[in-house]
Amino acid sequence: MPASHLYRFYPVIIASLLAAGAIWLEHLTRIPETEAAPDADETPDFVAENVHIAGFADDGTLRYTLDSPRLTHFPKTDMTFSDHPRLQLFRQGRRLWINADSGEANAQGERVIFRGNVEAEREGRDAGDDALHFASDSLTVWPQEQRAASDAPVRIVQGGSRVDANRFEASNVFGDMKLSGKVRMRFPPKPRNS
Repeated sequence: MPASHLYRFYPVIIASLLAAGAIWLEHLTRIPETEAAPDADETPDFVAENVHIAGFADDGTLRYTLDSPRLTHFPKTDMTFSDHPRLQLFRQGRRLWINADSGEANAQGERVIFRGNVEAEREGRDAGDDALHFASDSLTVWPQEQRAASDAPVRIVQGGSRVDANRFEASNVFGDMKLSGKVRMRFPPKPRNS
C-alpha cells in the first residue's frame, strides 16, 4: 500500500489508542471490590442438631436408623452432611452398626458415604458367634438395599481371624462379602489333637 494512503488509517489508530487508554484508566481507578458473598446456593438451607432418622420396610419393620449430633443440607447439590454419624441396619433380629467421623447422603438418603475412622460391627448369626468388626477410611452404604462398598483398604476381624484387602463389596451386608486387591488373611492356629 502506498504511503500516501496511510493517512486514512490515522483516525482508526488514534481511536484504538484512546479506547485502550480509557480501559487502562478505568482499571486503575476502580475501587477494589470487597470479597464476594458466598453464592446463595453454597450456603445450607437447614442445619439440624441431635438428629435421629428411622427407615422402615414395606411391612413396617425397622430397617435402619441414622443418628448424628449435626446434619447440614446444601440445596445446590441436594446433599446432606453429618458429623459423627452412626448408622444401624436391622434384618431378621440381627444388627449392624457403622460409625465414622463424617458422612454425606444423597437427596433421598439412598446412598450414605462414610469418611474418616470408619468402624462397623455386625452381630453373629447365632448367639455365641463372634461379631464381625470392620475398619476403613471410607465406606459407601445403600441402606435400603443393605449393600456396601469401599475402594479404600479395609480390615475385617472376627474372633481370632483377620483379613486385610484393598477393596470391599457386600451385596448383602448381613452375609455375602467380596474382597479384592491385595488380600491377606490370618487365621488362628487349629488346636492340636492330644
